[in-house]
Amino acid sequence: MENDAQIDVRQIEGILRRLENAENAGNTEAIGEMMAEDAVIMIPNYPVQEGKAECAGFVREVLGGLLHHFNRRIAYVSAEVRVTGDCAFDRGTFSFAISRRVGGETTQERGKYLFLYSRASDLSWKIARAIVNLDDR
Repeated sequence: MENDAQIDVRQIEGILRRLENAENAGNTEAIGEMMAEDAVIMIPNYPVQEGKAECAGFVREVLGGLLHHFNRRIAYVSAEVRVTGDCAFDRGTFSFAISRRVGGETTQERGKYLFLYSRASDLSWKIARAIVNLDDR
């Protein structure tokens, strides 16, 4: 029988899979629903995004534009999930294949992520902070 910490870890691992599926499908609405009200996104070459509405709009704009011009498939691999009370984190790596929709070679990109989670009032886990960076080649 699972204890509460194991259930929390399993739920957070499930969010990562839902995030991966939503990114690959271009489902920005689903990504927004996974965010905490005070969400913060920090990614390379863009200003910090703060607050759920701003973060969701940013994801809608960037991912929507990206998928309009490119074929892209991302995969996340978690290396560590830790839960402490109503906060948790997931640290890992990601890779994605990307190619222009109209011709062009497929390239592979790799990077690292750190997602911080907070427990919402309904006891679900929400992404509170998302920090990603790309590896140099």
